[in-house]
Amino acid sequence: MSADPYEDRLEELHAAFARVPRPAAVEGCPCCVGADEGARLLARPPRSLSAGELSRFAAKALNTWGGPEDVRYFAPRLLELAADDAFVWPDAEIVFGTLARAGWREWPEAEAVAAFLAGFWTRTLARFPSRPGAGEALRALAAAGVDLGPCLREWEAAVARVDGPAVRHLHEIADEELASRRYELAWALAHPQLENAFWTDGGAVVRWLTGGPAGGAVRAAFERTGDEELLELLAETDGLIDPGHAM
Repeated sequence: MSADPYEDRLEELHAAFARVPRPAAVEGCPCCVGADEGARLLARPPRSLSAGELSRFAAKALNTWGGPEDVRYFAPRLLELAADDAFVWPDAEIVFGTLARAGWREWPEAEAVAAFLAGFWTRTLARFPSRPGAGEALRALAAAGVDLGPCLREWEAAVARVDGPAVRHLHEIADEELASRRYELAWALAHPQLENAFWTDGGAVVRWLTGGPAGGAVRAAFERTGDEELLELLAETDGLIDPGHAM
């Protein structure tokens, strides 16, 4: 075991997929994919492929290039690169969603995938700034079919114990993602919404942000810290998620 739990999950992910057979070919639409592109991807072990080399497959997989077993073969590297925000395109939401469409929960390696995804979220909360940020990470996990409830509870606990990165992530998502938050009349007349179109489980996140749990964590953190910068962020966050509450 290393000192970095995320790296442990990553190594376990690659080890779990080590016995997945290499496809004989990665077939694609001849109008969209060159005849030799699949062969180039299969010429080396998946882990040695760069983001630039794998990005076209990541964007086209299950649409015009490759099937579920091809996605399974490249899955550890696709997840690793998406989790590191290494692709210029596609975004993590698309890559994680492709694995859901490929049926990763039915794979023999599903336990390693689930552990990696959990580790990815924990790493996200522990770093600020991070790429992907907390909002994109949650959207990607939702696209993968992950239940966001445990993720939000982990975030809530981290804020309540005044983990600086988790507090900053919460301020950022409240400031950037909550639609109509700056317009009190619109907020009073309509249900809160999230700005980004990639949200597939945005309702759960909105309820967590504005329905009490996040606010409770913010107020608990406010009582526990004397750090002036964090106190200011906590007060601003409280005003964004609960304008009627005066901290």
